[in-house]
Amino acid sequence: MTEEVFEKIGDHMAEKEGYIGLRGMRAVHRYIIDKYGWEPDQVRKLSLEDLHLLLAGYDEKPTTAWN
Repeated sequence: MTEEVFEKIGDHMAEKEGYIGLRGMRAVHRYIIDKYGWEPDQVRKLSLEDLHLLLAGYDEKPTTAWN
């Protein structure tokens, strides 16, 4: 999965979760921080593959559907 796909997912997350002023990857990172209670620096270090695994069940939609 590419960073472009995560940008689209993040835009959707920002709208759904009510993240004001956050879009794209920043919204993805915020979602993971909120869900798992991790520190921002931990989340920023995640690879795209790690993000894919963490978000595989997001919104009951397979992450491949975002392509």
